[in-house]
Amino acid sequence: MAIFGGTFDPVHWGHLLMAQTALSQFALDRVIWMPDGISPHKSRWVLGRWEQRREMVRRAIANHPNFLLSPPLENNGISYAIETFLSLQHLYPDTQWYWIIGSDAFQTLPKWHRCQEIGKLCEWLVAPRLVLGADTQGDRPTTCFDPSPVVAQMNALGVQIRCSLLEMPSIGISSSLIRRFCLEGRELRYLVPETVRTYITAQKLYQSPPNP
Repeated sequence: MAIFGGTFDPVHWGHLLMAQTALSQFALDRVIWMPDGISPHKSRWVLGRWEQRREMVRRAIANHPNFLLSPPLENNGISYAIETFLSLQHLYPDTQWYWIIGSDAFQTLPKWHRCQEIGKLCEWLVAPRLVLGADTQGDRPTTCFDPSPVVAQMNALGVQIRCSLLEMPSIGISSSLIRRFCLEGRELRYLVPETVRTYITAQKLYQSPPNP
């Protein structure tokens, strides 16, 4: 079973591809999606409210039998990964755990709250940064991430971590791109699931620039 945490601000097809790749590549039985509250590792305020981001995830995964939206935690303010993990571990005991994570977030792992504890409790499935069009061969994904510096930093903290790279095709979609498209009044079709697109439109999300 895998945890897929993130701000999902908003969720998009790239997130779904990450989750499906992990599900298939590692023969997982379930991926539990956990929208963060305010992440302590983000340098900016999350733009979408937690309830809105959670609703968009719910809509995005509604028709996938192996994707599950996590039950809400008591504290939806600052989100620490270890608290998320321990809550889910209590709900699903005797489970082999994986954590799906993007390479940018994985590089911050040595700075996480109680990183020595969470680092050894699961296997990390890392989605490398993929460069659209960078693969000159045209028949395999281009990965641009080396996990060894993170592994070395965690080793220096006394933690042996297990990590694997997800074998994903290139995709040039990000939440920041979608927010910019919203701000510019551009079409979101084919960037996010249709149910997410209609929700963003109905709620008029991301139509104002972030506060400085």
